[in-house]
Amino acid sequence: MREEVQAIIFGPGLPPTGARGLLTVSVIGVEALVSDRSQRAPLDRITLREVGFDRPGLEVAWHDGDGSWAVHVLDQNAAQRLLTSSPLSATAAAATLKAAKRRSTAARSIAGSLLAAVVIALVIVLVWIVLNAGTIAAWVAGRVPIDQEIAVGQQAFAGMRAGLELRDEGPAYDAVQSIVAKLTTGSKYRYEVHVANDDTPNAFAMPGGVIVVHTGLIAATTRPEELAGVLAHEVQHVELRHSLRGLIKELGLGGLWSFVTGDLGSTMAGRATLELARLRFSREDEREADARGLEALAAAGIDPTGMPAFFKIMSQKSADLPLAFISTHPLNEDRERDLQRRLQTLKPDGFVPLPYPHWPPGR
Repeated sequence: MREEVQAIIFGPGLPPTGARGLLTVSVIGVEALVSDRSQRAPLDRITLREVGFDRPGLEVAWHDGDGSWAVHVLDQNAAQRLLTSSPLSATAAAATLKAAKRRSTAARSIAGSLLAAVVIALVIVLVWIVLNAGTIAAWVAGRVPIDQEIAVGQQAFAGMRAGLELRDEGPAYDAVQSIVAKLTTGSKYRYEVHVANDDTPNAFAMPGGVIVVHTGLIAATTRPEELAGVLAHEVQHVELRHSLRGLIKELGLGGLWSFVTGDLGSTMAGRATLELARLRFSREDEREADARGLEALAAAGIDPTGMPAFFKIMSQKSADLPLAFISTHPLNEDRERDLQRRLQTLKPDGFVPLPYPHWPPGR
């Protein structure tokens, strides 16, 4: 029996946002196929969990000598087939996942008995933990020393670097570096910027101040203030420690203990790289980065209208954007309207245009 499905693959040497490929499942094991690369793992070494919006998809993950790998099957029907009719269905990992789903269903259906009361009490406690996970993670992140946060970001970036074709010179790089310098004056972080040769209109920030901008994003802007808007947003993810907070939530108790004790070993560093690559910010984090980014633009003397302008461009192009980009950069009208309302309070006029007459700059 052999099953083959479309998937997004995360792992060493692949783009931070993942790469489209195929997942093949057989009695021998699983195989991730992306471009001309193949990575295999036996069935007894994999872990399974639900992923995606409302968790309709399936993640197949494993760790080997090359590092940590995760394969996301986001199509609900394909994910269900893998769990019910492929060789995965007979694994211990599948049994654990199915049992957890059955227990959840039973807990919701039982009412009026002592067992139901106990289950409901446990669910209430768990829900409280989940609802307050962001607050807990923020509290912990606020007590992580800056030098340790920077070390985590550097280790994670080192794990991603092999999959990036960096172009850290030329007009595009100079523009990114100059704008970030304007936006981070007086920051407690020492920012490190990179330009990656990639047509995807993407940018991301690591804990501690590493920012990577794709050439595709620079090319998609029509004026430097739009690029500044994106950079201001990413800088605020760093300043507000959103990535660190999200990482602590994703890594769970093991990651929390490593951060508290300062013992971030090579295994945890590998997991941090993988978790950061697939990390998705909450709506609250995105709105906070938008709001603080607008304020930072105005404080730096940069016209803040570039942020909502570029946001609108991306919204109009959303049908053509990669699925991996959409999953980590949610686009919606509410954010755009919120930005426009905030602009009215900033009175964005009288700003001197950024000194880049020929835009976008060459690579």
